[in-house]
Amino acid sequence: MEPREHRIRPVGASENTHWGDTGDARGFQWSNSPIQCLSAGGRHPRGAKHPVCLYVTWPPAPDGSGEKESKMNEQRQARRVIGLDAHPYLFTAAALSGPDALQSKTEWVVDRVDLSRLETVLKKRTQPGDVIVLEASGNSFSVAERLFAVGLHPIILESQSVGKVGKAYCATDKVDAIKIARVYFSGLAHEVWIPDKKAAERRELFFGHRNAVRDSVRARNRIWAFLNQQSRRRPKNICLASPEALDALLALRPWTQMQRMLLGEEVLAFQQAEARRKRFRTEIAIEVSDDPQILKMIRLLGIRDKVAFALAAFIGPIDRFENPKKLVAFFGLNPIVNRSGINGGNGPLSHYGRSDVRALLIQSAQSIMRYGQGDTHRWAVALKMRKGNNIAVAALARKLVVSVWYLLKGFFTPMTEVTAHILIKIHKIACEISLLRIRSMGFNSLKEFEEKTLKILTQTT
Repeated sequence: MEPREHRIRPVGASENTHWGDTGDARGFQWSNSPIQCLSAGGRHPRGAKHPVCLYVTWPPAPDGSGEKESKMNEQRQARRVIGLDAHPYLFTAAALSGPDALQSKTEWVVDRVDLSRLETVLKKRTQPGDVIVLEASGNSFSVAERLFAVGLHPIILESQSVGKVGKAYCATDKVDAIKIARVYFSGLAHEVWIPDKKAAERRELFFGHRNAVRDSVRARNRIWAFLNQQSRRRPKNICLASPEALDALLALRPWTQMQRMLLGEEVLAFQQAEARRKRFRTEIAIEVSDDPQILKMIRLLGIRDKVAFALAAFIGPIDRFENPKKLVAFFGLNPIVNRSGINGGNGPLSHYGRSDVRALLIQSAQSIMRYGQGDTHRWAVALKMRKGNNIAVAALARKLVVSVWYLLKGFFTPMTEVTAHILIKIHKIACEISLLRIRSMGFNSLKEFEEKTLKILTQTT
């Protein structure tokens, strides 16, 4: 470093104040300064004439200007994060304190403790202001609910980002708990929204219906595969959910006793899965009809009760999404951006978020492509002719999510006209619930239920 000379500016009759040649206009008396000078071997004597400094640092800030920075440093030093690695029966917790991920030190570790003692251990070892961090997993929401009940405030981190950090040769619960805390210190992982009780119940209902649909489809395909194995064509006009389905299948050919038993078990499994699917679908239709915020989403073309319920279950409060782009990215309908230097550009869909809800949105977009009308449909058809069906359907699904954001934010105009497709949707919701259940809800007929639901829909914005 080149030596820099101090300029001299008279302050009084008998003393000089030397100013560092650093562009700072603040007066500073070197003789009273804690700053050391390499050329002088210490502080400059008062009134020194043109001392040559080999190393000059910035003079201290005026009194009071560093109070905020001091407080921030104290807060960083006092910051403590507790990483929690919870399993269905055991948990491991590690407390780290420090200003950042590099300088944080482990204060204590509780390894492989029974999960029933979770509240007792953490209430005993935590301090006010501690941050408890979990990785998103199957039971993370349940653990967070237990911690909220005892006055603690847990934070759940996205598992995709947390899982990329670690060592392949050493993976234990203790290491994972410390890793979770350090990832939170680094700020590289996104926080996961913890759903409230109502949203959690809706998600569980959605998962139950999804699993019932999978079981129903698998059982149906097993029946057709069994018939194909016996060189029998699938019979026409047969309803496997009806009580007469087994008799119709047994009449196709002479079966052995073992084959009759196997075919009967397959038909019974399908009928049970189908009945379970119908019960879940009924509860979904009731939830949609009771909540005006969900019901108003059926105003959009391509969205019926099932898609509206899935969107409401995973979106939660719409205020947590600042703009439509955030909601589009939440469902993974935004393109990947990969640019470096003069190369790169936009790629395929990011596929972030829940794939099952994204699949429902794609199905809704395909329905609009087939049966839609209006400017949006014409735009989608024109895009399909230029770039293909898949890109057009994905773009249409993205526009649908944007419309959902504006609708839930209350930016849509009130519905002044009831179109035919809205009447059909309300009638199908009533049919899903069934007349027997509607009467138990206090309505005399399907028509009365539809009129009440339509009235609720027209009063929402």
